[in-house]
Amino acid sequence: MFLKSKLFNSLIVILPVFFFVLSVSWIGFAVEVDWVSGDVVYSHLNQEWKKLDSGMVLVNGDIIKTGADGEATLIDQNSEIRILPNTKFTVSEKVENNRRRSAFLLFLGRIKFKLTRKTGVEPEIATQSVNLTIRGTEFDVASGHDGSTLVAIESGVVSVKGQKKVLVLNDGEGTQVDFGGEPEKKFKLISRVIDWDKWLAQSKEKIKGHEKELLSRILNKFKEIDGEIKNYESIRAKALAEKERYVKLKKQEMGKGNVEEAEKYSKMASLKGKLAFHSIVSIRFLALSSIGLKDMADDVYSSIAKPEKETVAIYNNIEKIYSNIEKKYLRKGDRERLEGKTGKKGCLKLF
Repeated sequence: MFLKSKLFNSLIVILPVFFFVLSVSWIGFAVEVDWVSGDVVYSHLNQEWKKLDSGMVLVNGDIIKTGADGEATLIDQNSEIRILPNTKFTVSEKVENNRRRSAFLLFLGRIKFKLTRKTGVEPEIATQSVNLTIRGTEFDVASGHDGSTLVAIESGVVSVKGQKKVLVLNDGEGTQVDFGGEPEKKFKLISRVIDWDKWLAQSKEKIKGHEKELLSRILNKFKEIDGEIKNYESIRAKALAEKERYVKLKKQEMGKGNVEEAEKYSKMASLKGKLAFHSIVSIRFLALSSIGLKDMADDVYSSIAKPEKETVAIYNNIEKIYSNIEKKYLRKGDRERLEGKTGKKGCLKLF
């Protein structure tokens, strides 16, 4: 018992800096590239774009971009994701109910999702406007230039979550959600033939004449993300402080020879450390989601020939918030440091 406590004591002293820096860099989280065709590239946190090849392993923060003839298929633990042409897609993860799960961000374009087996924690897919919680299914989802989302279920069940409302879709049902809107109405696929390319083109046309309004919505979304990040930072700071307090109490009890009490405080310190780590995972997910949001803001703003002062001010505020998020949470070089440890490119399975 004493040796076990002593080992835990050593670990808890050594791990804080290493654990909260390196673990956030995606140890143990990876998605395999099963198949690639045409023009497909990947980048880590919007750095240099590189050719994507089958057999590579993608990690949290890797972004995939397909060209007009590009497609790729990814294999998660229990799912298959086909990324279709003219799509920008990101690998990420989330924490819900104290459990980590893979989470994928569809910035723009379309993907086809298929659950291959019902084991483990099913992934989540997020677009600019909704989160999709999957419960055994096969479906298509597209994210438009204006931030809208179109979902079509072939089989299974998907919960489409907005900010306030949840819409459950079953076999043969679909829904469309505008950016800043809520999932409210279903439609039957049998009564609507979806031309996905046409829908994406129309989502771009819808921006014309509404640029300022859309940028205002994007700014509001950025403010929400920034507020959530600050909340998680507060949770993390409190958890770390409590962890340190329990570590001190554990050392005091060990000094008195109270092994059982020391073990109790060790467990409490471990729980607080886990909470702090989960807060960082949540922060990273929010930070990654801001990349696609900033892309959308850039596209909308660049389409305005002569923006008025108020529009310029809105865009400048978006840039200010994003710049702060990028500087703090979208650190460059994480992938390269981990690749250096494995000696392999595109493969970060350290353990």
